[in-house]
Amino acid sequence: MNAASEELRRKFPKLIANIVIAVIFTSISQFVGWFFGGINPDILFLLQIGLLLGAGIFLVRTLFDALTVTDKATKLLLKQVGIKNERSNQRIFKDTIAIVVVLLIAAAIVPIISNLPSMGPLLQEIITYTAMGLIVLFVYDIGRSIYRITEKKANGLADKISNTIEDGTNEK
Repeated sequence: MNAASEELRRKFPKLIANIVIAVIFTSISQFVGWFFGGINPDILFLLQIGLLLGAGIFLVRTLFDALTVTDKATKLLLKQVGIKNERSNQRIFKDTIAIVVVLLIAAAIVPIISNLPSMGPLLQEIITYTAMGLIVLFVYDIGRSIYRITEKKANGLADKISNTIEDGTNEK
């Protein structure tokens, strides 16, 4: 069994559980307005926001678990294709393009869906959170790539400085 399928087997139950819990929180947030319509609107709003934040937390957890599985699968796929490692600059550029594409698609779909009378607001929320999750995922990947580039440069500089110091002390 390869590393990607092992990681998927280990993370799959967590992924499903987090998605189900996020959907439950989002559904409860929608039904709270219907069931508790007579209470103070401010309390109702805070309750709905709290429930949506809870759903967002579980979606972020899902994204991080999915990211680890995706990293393993990507490494395996690139290895099978024969690509050793993609340059970090290209990956940052591709992630930036992906963020723009996600924003454009979400911006195009939301007005169309908002015209649906019964399911419009719910579908609009789902699209918004999905787009937001994907953007967070791509920003995280960009941050990881920048960290790798910075780490390489910093380690190279540190090695150069330590070699210079060692050479200076060896001459004496």
